[in-house]
Amino acid sequence: MKHLIAFGTIFFFGISFAFTQNETCNCKADLDFIVSKLKKMPSYKKQIKGDKKENFETVYKMLSLQMKQPIAIEACFKLLLKQTNLINDNHLSLSIKQPFLDINSNTRKIDFNHPETDRNIEDLKNELSQKKTNSIEGIYNYSTSLKVGIYYDDNKNQYIGVILESNLKQWEIGDISFYAYKTINNKYNIYHYKLENKTPRLLKSLTFENGRLWSYKKKGTSDVEFIKKNQKSFTFKQLNENTQYLYFANFSNSKKKDLLAFYEETKNKLTAKNIIVDLRSNTGGNKKYSDPFIKLLKHKNVYILTNAFTASNGEQFTLKLKKLKHATHLGQTTFGVIAYGLNYGRSYTTPSKYFSVTPTDMNFHKYFQYESIGIKPDITLDFKTDWIRQTLDIISENK
Repeated sequence: MKHLIAFGTIFFFGISFAFTQNETCNCKADLDFIVSKLKKMPSYKKQIKGDKKENFETVYKMLSLQMKQPIAIEACFKLLLKQTNLINDNHLSLSIKQPFLDINSNTRKIDFNHPETDRNIEDLKNELSQKKTNSIEGIYNYSTSLKVGIYYDDNKNQYIGVILESNLKQWEIGDISFYAYKTINNKYNIYHYKLENKTPRLLKSLTFENGRLWSYKKKGTSDVEFIKKNQKSFTFKQLNENTQYLYFANFSNSKKKDLLAFYEETKNKLTAKNIIVDLRSNTGGNKKYSDPFIKLLKHKNVYILTNAFTASNGEQFTLKLKKLKHATHLGQTTFGVIAYGLNYGRSYTTPSKYFSVTPTDMNFHKYFQYESIGIKPDITLDFKTDWIRQTLDIISENK
């Protein structure tokens, strides 16, 4: 039982709270509200049984004891995350509604003291500059405005991202940008302070690979795992006599008209024996717009491309394509946000008005083995050359 409790909570024990005590809330009322929403979710009903149900209630009681008096907003946020994290459901989200900073007016929305590293910055720079690309420790760029150092904290058993250089007025050298905790394989959960306003949030199931952790990227690494920026959301190409190419950015309901038109445009064009189906960074959507393509691809040699940001229905579509007789999955392990979903996608404001919870309402539990883990490709592509070029080379070898 102790092991179960620790699994959902250990990530937050070593993190100092950023808020002062000037802003507080009735966290117990928020906890009760959130738990009532969680218990209606398919993911709760599928996962929280037996020992896990007992553990869920034990954690609830432990947290309730820490909420007898009003507590600081961020402290409450982290306690609430301890409860929600007991359910492995990456579509579920909990967020702070009010930004910490308004950078336009240079005022603070909520009174807080942002956490800072206790490490000497110059010493840290020298140490991290020696780290290799395949080490998560090192120096990263975050957009064009920040340089961030990631180092391991032995005392707290977590990685810390600290600002080494900043061109933004809201970020100072020494400020902590995030705390990261390794979950499984090369996946990490990150407690992250937003770039624009320092509001904390939890990012889950992020992959470290090719010197990249989410939007943090080491200098000198490539971007071959991503689609070129000028690519249209839905693309058909004739690559050569024997190979054609399909790209899907998403299968969103908001793109219904475009997706239906794309299907009609391409259904009679797929004449090549080899089809590359590019799902890199596909954000998911509705199977009504993805699954009709399966029939078109049934008798083809299908080469499925994914990266670490292929998510949700993009992952489900990947698995369906992999069931085809002549299908090969290439690229990078997917996001691992697959087993549940949002149909109505309704968000609820908690009684304190400080937090918003978006519970899941769709059940794809048959894919649960991939939640927070992702789908591993049959062939892992390297980060040295273009992935389409690598795929074409593999197709040539398979002749």
